[in-house]
Amino acid sequence: MEEKTEQLPEITMIQVQKRRKDRFNIYLDGEYAFPISEAVLIKTGLYKGMTLTKERQETIEEENSQYLAYTIAVDYLSYGLRSEKEVRQKLLDNEIEMRYIHTTLERLRDQMYINDQIYGESYTRTAANINRKGPRQIAQDLKAKGLDDETISHSLMEYPDNQQLENAQYLAEKAMNKQSRTSSKDAQMKVRLHLQQKGYPKEIINQVFDGLDSEKSEEDELFALRIQGDKVWRRYSRKAEGRELEQKVKGNLYQKGFPGDLINQYIEEKKQEMDVE
Repeated sequence: MEEKTEQLPEITMIQVQKRRKDRFNIYLDGEYAFPISEAVLIKTGLYKGMTLTKERQETIEEENSQYLAYTIAVDYLSYGLRSEKEVRQKLLDNEIEMRYIHTTLERLRDQMYINDQIYGESYTRTAANINRKGPRQIAQDLKAKGLDDETISHSLMEYPDNQQLENAQYLAEKAMNKQSRTSSKDAQMKVRLHLQQKGYPKEIINQVFDGLDSEKSEEDELFALRIQGDKVWRRYSRKAEGRELEQKVKGNLYQKGFPGDLINQYIEEKKQEMDVE
């Protein structure tokens, strides 16, 4: 008695996907089997009525998965330089299997589409020239993007000390101009903190303040003191009066960095206003 030959599954329909016109669904014996990209479909020469062995189907699916991983990565890179970690995460977000991610990253490295050293240098130049970030902030950014310490160190060579100083001076002057309502002491502290948060090292900040005109004239200091003083006077006058009120206001203004002689002058002004009222 002759053994029955196992019948191979037949492609009964090749249907374009509704949302992606460059991808198709393959049906075997009337049932959905697997998706395939247009490029792989053309390459493999699949057609309706064609039969597929299990091994052939697995090979096609693997080739399609690899092609999909590569096209997702290339499309992502078309918008700008990316670190290797960013590309890997993009593929993971698209639920690409790790084995295809590894081969895709290797291919992209060989083609120089991804190179963390080039990426780090480019990011450093952009962050320095456009965003005026300090070197420490840039280093933190690059670390978060997956670059190793050695690559980061080489990348920061694109940001010389003289440019760091120039950028820090610009940021300091801009920040200082916004401190018209604070004391000189408080303004200096806030500007220093601003530069630290932007990622500038202590030695650069000290150089900035060596040449920064951060001391206000007595007139400007008194102007700022009156603004701050009126605020705290109104606040404390709700629960205190007389000498207690004066002491509370004085203490608050001292904490804000105003000099004692100007605080006393302000208190006398307020007492005279109260007498007039």
